[in-house]
This record gives sequence, structure tokens and C-alpha cells, in this order.
Amino acid sequence: MDKRNPIFRSLDMIEEKIHEKLTVEVLAAGIHFSKYHYQRMFREAVGDSVMGYVARRKIALAAEELAGTRSTILELALKYGFDSHEGFTRSFKAYMGVTPAEYRKYRLHLSDREKEKSTMMYSKTTDEMIRELNGLIAEAGETAVYTRKHGKDVPEVEFYALFWEFAAGRAEKMAGELKRTLERVTAIAQRPDEISARFLIVKAMEDAAFEAGITAFQTGLTIARALPEHGGKYAPLCQKYDALAERARGKGEKIAECLNELAALIFQDMRKNAEERMERAASAGRKAAGAMADPALPYGYLAEETAVLAEGFASMRPEEVTLPWLEDGLLRLETIAFAAEIDALRGPSDRTAIDEIKKFKERVSDALEFFGSLPGEEGMLAEAGSGLTLERTAEKMYSDLATQERILLFYLKGEIRKLEDARLPDERQKAAFAAVCDNIGRAVELAEEGARGLMDSESFHEEQTAGPIRIGELLLEAYDRMMAEAERLGPYGGPVRYLADAVKSPVKYLQE
Repeated sequence: MDKRNPIFRSLDMIEEKIHEKLTVEVLAAGIHFSKYHYQRMFREAVGDSVMGYVARRKIALAAEELAGTRSTILELALKYGFDSHEGFTRSFKAYMGVTPAEYRKYRLHLSDREKEKSTMMYSKTTDEMIRELNGLIAEAGETAVYTRKHGKDVPEVEFYALFWEFAAGRAEKMAGELKRTLERVTAIAQRPDEISARFLIVKAMEDAAFEAGITAFQTGLTIARALPEHGGKYAPLCQKYDALAERARGKGEKIAECLNELAALIFQDMRKNAEERMERAASAGRKAAGAMADPALPYGYLAEETAVLAEGFASMRPEEVTLPWLEDGLLRLETIAFAAEIDALRGPSDRTAIDEIKKFKERVSDALEFFGSLPGEEGMLAEAGSGLTLERTAEKMYSDLATQERILLFYLKGEIRKLEDARLPDERQKAAFAAVCDNIGRAVELAEEGARGLMDSESFHEEQTAGPIRIGELLLEAYDRMMAEAERLGPYGGPVRYLADAVKSPVKYLQE
């Protein structure tokens, strides 16, 4: 948390004086703000009114004591600044959905483990999530404003203004989605036994981190293609998006730590509905791939990746589907859609074909929402559900590595296509790039085997060295070749160099 922010200082003041009768005037004076300015800034930062937040914190802390102490309801009412038993009961029911007496009775019937989980759902955890979310929402909004202010610093190149407006829109979209997540967090106190809501919150944070990361990567790649003088002017904007991505990852990890035990979902058998959603996704994917496969359009690399995804949905049996698999597919599709949007800035007439990707995304999102909402009974996805903890296992690290390198391979293929359109690579360079793609592709395959827990499989043994070492070797070989070809391309090699650095970045973790 940024302690320099006066609103966050006032949140600390609320915690320190929570047993007192707090007023807006007292809190505003504590940070030297006028009452009007303080209330406006507080709502913007926290998403709630000052006294609404204070009341919620008092209720949350009182609820903890109701469950964990023998204090009477009247004693707790007076302790937290309420004038009467009746006033406290009205406020408590408004926030919790039950009276203090009903809440205490409910809690006494819970098992020790359920009590531990329920406690995590209240008070400090919820308010920490609210603070983390509000900070990220504010930063995303500030990034959009800054982008629009400085995105036209090179007026002689119209593409940059279009690109930075697009990037600003992505930051705003991220802020809007997080605001909706914030509403879910705020509503948690009224549903003490709702575990799946926590998973949705964690998933929203992961999506925000991915969205910020891919936007930061795309800004860097775009500027890598620019002339040096243009790249220098836009370097601060790239840094803003890098910082936003880093902050999103950090906040997501912090929230995941709080809710780790609440993340697992168990699924029951709903095969018919599952099959329908998978078939719809496959059909939409095939249609999108077909629309972009027109040889007259420069979207062959997009069509290829989209077709692979579509066939994955067509061949996957419902009982084999896991949420991580669906999430990975949606992330890959998001990457395809983002690259297509950038290409469409150069060819607006091709948007009809690109719009089919959005329909594919809608179908995949529908499938993900369906599988993620299955009730917690033993069923077709029980095995997948047990793997949804947020712990960073070896399998999870391999999965992340496979996803990252697959995305980079996708972008590299797109860059190679652009170079071919410009008639830059000769036959030797094309062969070199083909070898690079083979290296990265093999590294992805090995990482996917590691993600499935197959580190002792024949494929790993065939590489004659331990899996992580071989993956690192493949990525380093790809990096060396990419850097060599970037050097030969001269001023056109910036994007390849940028991609090479990203391809090599996981190697240090593999070596550890």
C-alpha cells in the first residue's frame, strides 16, 4: 500500500480509532482535508462512502468477536460505538444478512475448519482485498489518462496515436473489470458460506495481471519496431505499462495468498451441457480460422493458431476438461485477438474477418463460465477441481512457462510474416527462423509434459538431460539465433531482439 496516499493514511486512522465514535469531520481533519474533498477522494479510492466503510469495518470486527468470544451482543455494540442493542442489530443485519444472534448461532454449528475459512472471509482479508483492488483500479485509470496525454507525441505518424488510444482503452477496460470484481468483494460479507466467489475474485486478478502483461509486452514490441527517435519519446509510456503489469502481478499474488485455501472447486457431472458448450466453441473457432485463412489477407499466422485452438475444443472430451486448460485457451485467444486488433489498425477493411475472433472468444468465455460454476459435488471434473489450488507447484510453473513461450512463438511467427511481406529475409534467414521456431516449439512441448506431471516420461529421457536443463538449452539456442538474425537485419531487427530477450527470460529460473 502506498503510505503517501492520504486516503490510505486515513484508513489506518480508522483502524486505530475503530472503537471510537468516528465522524467524517474528525477523519478529514486528521489528514488536513476539507470535509467535502475528503469524502470525494475517499469514495474514488475505496469505492464506498466514509461512514459506510467505517460501519462495515465495525460490523466485521464485531462479527469476529461474536464468533470467538463470550461477550454479549450489548457489550460488543457499546464497544464498537453503537448507542444500543437495537441499533447494532439493525446495522449488523444490513451488512451480514442475519442478526448478531443468528450469526453467533450459525457459527457455533460450524466445524473448526469451516470456522477458519469463514473467518478468512470476513474483516481484514476482505478489506485488504478492497484496498489492493482500489489501488490497482486507480493505477489503471491513471495509466489511461497519462497515455492519452502523451500518446500523440509523434504527430507525424498517425499509427502511434491510434495505437496508444487502443492501449489506453485496454487500461480502462481493466479498471472497469476490476470495479466489478470490487462489487463482488464488497458483497462477500453477506454470504459467509460462499466459497466460489473467492475463486472468481482470484481469477479476476489473474486476468487483470495477464491483460496488463500482454499490453505491456505489445507496447514494448511496437516501440521496438519504431525509429530510435520515436522509441525514445515513447519509452516513458512503455515504462508505465510495465509498472502496471508488475503491480497487477504483485497484488494478484497477495490476494491469492489470502484465499489459497478457498480456491479449490469440485464439479459434478453435467455432460450434455458441457458438450454443447465445447461444440459451440469449436464451431466458432473453425469459422474464425476460415475467415482469416484467405490467402489475400496477411492473417495466415492468426488463422493457423486459431485453427489449432478450435480443434482442441473439438477433440477434448468433457471429462478431460479442466479450468486451467480452458483458461489457457482463453489467454491464447486473447493474444490472437490483440494481435489481430493491432493489424486491423493498418487494414480496417479486414475487420469483418477479425470480428469472428470475438465470437470465438465469447464461446470460450461461455464454456469457462459454465465449467467454473459447476456446483461442488463429486462428478466429472472432480479430479480437475482438486488441482485448482493456488500453490505454485512444479506443474504450475511448467504450465506458466509453456503458456509464455507459446505466446512468444506466436508473436515471432507474426514478426517473421511481416518481414517476409517486406521481402527482407533471404532463404538462409528463413531457414534460421524456422530453426528458432522449432527450438521454441520443442521447449513448449517439454514444458507441457512437465505441466502434466510427466517429467519422468520417455520424451524427457529422450532429451538425454533433465527436463528443465533441456528446456533452458533450447531457449538459449533460440535466443542466440534470434540475436544473430536481428544483427543481420540491422534497423529492422529491433522487434526480433525484443522477442529474443523475452524468450530467454525464464532460463534463469530453470537453472535455479
